[in-house]
Amino acid sequence: MKPVQSLSRPMLLATRVRSGFTILEVCVVLFIVAVLFIVAVPPASHLLDEERLQRPIRELQHFAASARRDAVLNGCSYDLLLLSDRYVLRPSSDKEAKDGAVYLLPSDVTFAVKRAGEKDFQKTTDGRWTFSPNGLCEPITFIFQRGNDWIRFQADPLTASFENKQSYIQ
Repeated sequence: MKPVQSLSRPMLLATRVRSGFTILEVCVVLFIVAVLFIVAVPPASHLLDEERLQRPIRELQHFAASARRDAVLNGCSYDLLLLSDRYVLRPSSDKEAKDGAVYLLPSDVTFAVKRAGEKDFQKTTDGRWTFSPNGLCEPITFIFQRGNDWIRFQADPLTASFENKQSYIQ
């Protein structure tokens, strides 16, 4: 019978199985994640700023499409009241403006309109955009602003859709 050889202490350490990560490996991974986060945050905040400006525009587009649809279906004109702090959609015959859909603008978003034949944008406190029963509306150019950021677009008088969008978002 062969004698059993005992393993020496250095041999035991060499055959030990590693489990887990060293502190150095964890620190390197955390550093890489931090660098990626620092690089990715500025573009993401830009998207949030743009979204805050796009939402009132989407709502206006929804209101315009609804006004056009309702005018054609009901055979009567609809007004989209463009107030300084909100939009109100109602039939033209309803002069009280108490009934109808309302969208409140965010407090940091302002807009101005340029009607056909005008040279400059005018801030409106009590503007009216009328949609006739044949589906036509007045061609209007809008500019929405939030701080130094802005988006400008035109409303198509045949479809009430928005086109020729231009924007400046920092």
